[in-house]
Amino acid sequence: MSPADNELLAAWRAVANAKLVEFRQQCWRLAFLVKQGLVGKVAAIDRLWEIATAHALVRALGEDRVEAILAEAFAGAEFDPICAEVA
Repeated sequence: MSPADNELLAAWRAVANAKLVEFRQQCWRLAFLVKQGLVGKVAAIDRLWEIATAHALVRALGEDRVEAILAEAFAGAEFDPICAEVA
């Protein structure tokens, strides 16, 4: 690989890593809002999945990895089954 190719690859990786870091931060932020009752858990997870799909994280990381990131962030979030049935 040429030095120019290495630099282009480094730019690609930096953007991909930034997306992943920001996705994780948003997972934790929305999980906190779910715990406070400001956002529904199902709505938050559905929207985060849409975001991960739109930004190619599901394709790049795989469904299992994205689900693991979501599960980690939302592990302690309360789940209201009545709201889930309505949604």
